[in-house]
Amino acid sequence: MCNIKFGYLFFACVLFIVACQKADDNGPLGAFWKLLEVEYLADGSKNDLRAQNLFMAVQLNLMQFSGNRLHYARFQHQGDSLFIQMIGGDADKKFLESFGLNGQEQRFFVEKLNSKSLILKSEYSILRFKKF
Repeated sequence: MCNIKFGYLFFACVLFIVACQKADDNGPLGAFWKLLEVEYLADGSKNDLRAQNLFMAVQLNLMQFSGNRLHYARFQHQGDSLFIQMIGGDADKKFLESFGLNGQEQRFFVEKLNSKSLILKSEYSILRFKKF
């Protein structure tokens, strides 16, 4: 009798945990991305960032930018647009510029998004990522 009660309790706990999880509906955007290159549109210069290990993680409606620091942002992906809003006002401006972010809010045009690569274009830069 005790085993049956334990079985029901275990089943109820598993059902509760599964029912409370949110599903990630970001499609191919929901991933761990490595920043490969930033191209600046003003002068056409390119920064090869492969060796710097800069990453962007996307899950649910949260982004994490990582390298020598961590910064978080909320985002909305609508069609070919990606809107990013940083969380907190203490973001390191130089670090964010390496990700093509020039302020607390940034809009990107999604030029390419598939299971292997991501290309984002803003008013002043083009970012090239690969899925990691």
